[in-house]
Amino acid sequence: MTTASDWVTDNSCSYAAYNIVGGYDYTNQTPITSTSACTGTGTAATDPGTGTTAQWRFETDANLIPVGALAPFGSASASNGFLFINSDACGGGDGDGTPIYVTATIATPIDLTGENSVVLSFSHNYRWWQDTRGVRVSGDNGATWVQYEITNNSGYPNDQNSGNPEITSIDVSSDVGGQSQVLVQFYYEDNDFWAWYWAVDDVKISRKDLNNIQANSSWIYGETHYGAEYGRVPITEIDASWVVGAQVTNDGVNDQTNVTLNADFGSFSTTSSLGIVESDSSSVIESLEPLNLTAGTYQGTFTVSSDSDQVGGANFGDNTYERNFEITSDVYSLDGIGLHPAGYEALGSLGSNSWADAADGLVCGTYYNLKQTQVLNSVRTYITSTSVAQAEIILYIIDSLSFSTGAFGNATYTSDLYTLTATDVANGYFDLSIATLSGWDPSTNSNTWENLTLSAGGYYLAVELFSGGGTYHVRIVDDATVTQPAWSSAIWYPAPTSTFYSNGNAFAIRMNMGANVGINENVANEVSIYPNPTSDVLNISTNSNDLSELTVKDITGKIVLNQKFNNKITISTENYSKGVYLINVKNNLGTVSEKISVR
Repeated sequence: MTTASDWVTDNSCSYAAYNIVGGYDYTNQTPITSTSACTGTGTAATDPGTGTTAQWRFETDANLIPVGALAPFGSASASNGFLFINSDACGGGDGDGTPIYVTATIATPIDLTGENSVVLSFSHNYRWWQDTRGVRVSGDNGATWVQYEITNNSGYPNDQNSGNPEITSIDVSSDVGGQSQVLVQFYYEDNDFWAWYWAVDDVKISRKDLNNIQANSSWIYGETHYGAEYGRVPITEIDASWVVGAQVTNDGVNDQTNVTLNADFGSFSTTSSLGIVESDSSSVIESLEPLNLTAGTYQGTFTVSSDSDQVGGANFGDNTYERNFEITSDVYSLDGIGLHPAGYEALGSLGSNSWADAADGLVCGTYYNLKQTQVLNSVRTYITSTSVAQAEIILYIIDSLSFSTGAFGNATYTSDLYTLTATDVANGYFDLSIATLSGWDPSTNSNTWENLTLSAGGYYLAVELFSGGGTYHVRIVDDATVTQPAWSSAIWYPAPTSTFYSNGNAFAIRMNMGANVGINENVANEVSIYPNPTSDVLNISTNSNDLSELTVKDITGKIVLNQKFNNKITISTENYSKGVYLINVKNNLGTVSEKISVR
């Protein structure tokens, strides 16, 4: 519980003159001996909700968290009050002279006389973007301070999203243990950036357990996946050996010896160990395991123990962590939606209404590493129930360099413009077939189709979103349950920013392997597009008695012609640049798409 009467808040940057005698910078992993200078005097940032200067607030509504993946705030007592500072809603843009720097200090010093081994812990929730946040403790009523900085504008130690809640425990025994006038202070600066927010709750100082080893996270991934934990892996893409590990923390007074990790997935189990994990430190225990996996769902429990913190012991409640995955016949997904252990799944979303100036042209991509050549037949993308039919989407299959530089014209594959349907929204996903019409085969009197063959290597499956100027919004589901390497999913922010940002989670954009079969050619038989290639004119005819709509796009997806016609149309291509164009004909019979070459 956090109430206003427990705290003294300030936004004068008076802490710039504090005497910092110790501490730690978790971002740079270096000792701290002084405070960082305040961004500058500038103009005080204003809270638009109250019209007052930006300040720590005391809130009881857990839904105030401005990031979907982290809302509502999951602290144990959020409804009874928590500290909240929202840079995302206060002040202005980057470098505009409206910095935020605020502190919240407990109002009454705590007497820890006789308590020499103590831990400061708190639940919190935040997303990072250049903002600084941390906590300070003083044992002499504020004459000297020890500072622990969690983030700052030189970087961020984890994913951009915290846990929900993220529970931070700091051994402050050497800082304030046994002292009679102990203060705790939370500080936040946005460094004059349009940054995010911080919510803090359940602040307490408690006696430190003598023996307490904890499992903080766990993982299992193929050795060629570079740390990415795919929720579903096709059997043709599985590795012979897998990395199995966990991060463990010794939160006890005593060093822990013979720290052992057991990962039990039922059909197989692994064991690895460390000789010692010292007090108030964290370590990784992992091993490379040869595994012979078959298709199916694997549900695992990771258990850590030590000589002094045994299974079933007094402090054993935080010694386990769960992790599930699936080996499939044909589906490849970075996300593990629908597979995660009960109570673990955390979902968010990003889309055309995430930012006002990205309503048309935002691209969300998920990265896949292929060990061998694969045939791709379709891509399934999961969307939120708030998505609106008539939104439009283009799918790219593109290498990482081209995606990160916005060179979408270099894509291995570019789909036709797809219009989201009401059925898609009801289903919670849309499917885009990768099979393309390659031409007319006179010997069989039918169209021929090509599936997409991808060579071994890395690809982003990326969907570009168009809302029609903010009318038909669409949002892509983002699996925030498992922290992924930064490059595992990403966005391309459209002009004028035109910038690549890593996402660090897992957009639910999935690959379906294998050749398409049973393609309905009836619609294609009713449309004729010729000649191909062409240098001067292109003829298009249909057997439909209703009006048809013709759309011509260049290889970047830009529409160069959109026109309605009856039965037949001839268009001049003399002014078209040489290259490949996408032809889309839509009428009452259906839709036909074909690539043509202009020479």
